[in-house]
Amino acid sequence: MPSLRLVPHQDPRSARPSLTFTSISRTLPSASSVIRVGRYSDREGSVNPAPNVPSDAPVGFKSKVVSRKHCEFWCANGRWHIKDVGSSSGTFLNHIRLSQPNLESRPFPVNDGDIVQLGIDFRGGEEMIFRCVKMRVECNRGWQKSLNNFNVTTHKRLRNLSKGLTKKDGDTASTHSSECAICLMSIAPCQSLFVAPCSHVWHYKCIRPILSGSNWPQFLCPNCRAVADLEADV
Repeated sequence: MPSLRLVPHQDPRSARPSLTFTSISRTLPSASSVIRVGRYSDREGSVNPAPNVPSDAPVGFKSKVVSRKHCEFWCANGRWHIKDVGSSSGTFLNHIRLSQPNLESRPFPVNDGDIVQLGIDFRGGEEMIFRCVKMRVECNRGWQKSLNNFNVTTHKRLRNLSKGLTKKDGDTASTHSSECAICLMSIAPCQSLFVAPCSHVWHYKCIRPILSGSNWPQFLCPNCRAVADLEADV
């Protein structure tokens, strides 16, 4: 099924960052489905469908430069398209405005990796709510979330790293990488992981509080107590 992911894009040339938001994913439930994008409304609320669940729920951004009905995404014959539905501040595809203010545009094809901008900073963008939305579009990347030869092979290599450790490096109960020693849940392909220089592996979400602590860039392995400099030259 066609899938779309909207990822925040920060242009290094901009004086101020654009609106920040959590990445948004949608998988169309049918060929006729349309994803409507506009300003977030407390009355309408926000729908966050579970991952991998088909949904064409509308997407809302908490920015006053985004119109209530701003643009639409849909997929036809395996290719994604976008059009402005008459927004006042404009929809930009790779820095090109799709239509004049308050006028609906014609459909434009969207390619994987294209940059879409909603609106223009208002009042200099001093406050986050007056900043435009810039996002990178990822089209039909559902294969990245499923098992494939690359992530299965990488997972096997991670497990093999621990097999080379001896008891002198750490006790055998904590050196295997089949589970995270922090949450005790299994380590599997398609997960965000952190591999320490001592080859111990954890879920990144579990180890992040330790990584972002006051001792950065010094890292003390919670398994074998080995100390490493995470900013040392490779």
